[in-house]
Amino acid sequence: MIREPIGPSPTKSCLLMIFHLVSSSENKDLISQRFVELGLVSLVLEAIVDAEKGICEKGLGVLHCICQGKQGMEIAKSNALTLPLVIKKLLRVSELSSTFAVSILWKLCDKTDEGILIEALQVGVFQKLLVLLQVGCGEDTKEKATELLRLLNCYRSKADCVDSSLDFKHLKKPF
Repeated sequence: MIREPIGPSPTKSCLLMIFHLVSSSENKDLISQRFVELGLVSLVLEAIVDAEKGICEKGLGVLHCICQGKQGMEIAKSNALTLPLVIKKLLRVSELSSTFAVSILWKLCDKTDEGILIEALQVGVFQKLLVLLQVGCGEDTKEKATELLRLLNCYRSKADCVDSSLDFKHLKKPF
């Protein structure tokens, strides 16, 4: 249902069922590991690229649960789509999806992995986290976002940021 969706409603139902299995069942660690082995991380990431709100929320919820296990975390880190997509969904879908996105980023951004931290900065996570704190969020999300900002602040000088205004410096202004 996720690999070859037949419509948004069945996809949402499937993601919701998977979310309940990996978040609240007795054998959630074993179930999560099995889903990871089946390639669920890449399937969910592909499913939420241009998906509607409900699919994004449920997909990010599934990723949030799967990233609690070591194997799920490693697969998520190794997928080139994870970091940019999760950061893209931050503040764009809903408050719930932003909560899941911050939690996923908090798990992915390990202070021992400088490459992920620099990539996150290059994709624009620092600015999005600042905006998230300004518009408001839950206490747990606020704590994780603040912790991420502290961690990322140490690497801001190492990230190659491009000044987008340079592309427009020769254009005539209409006013």
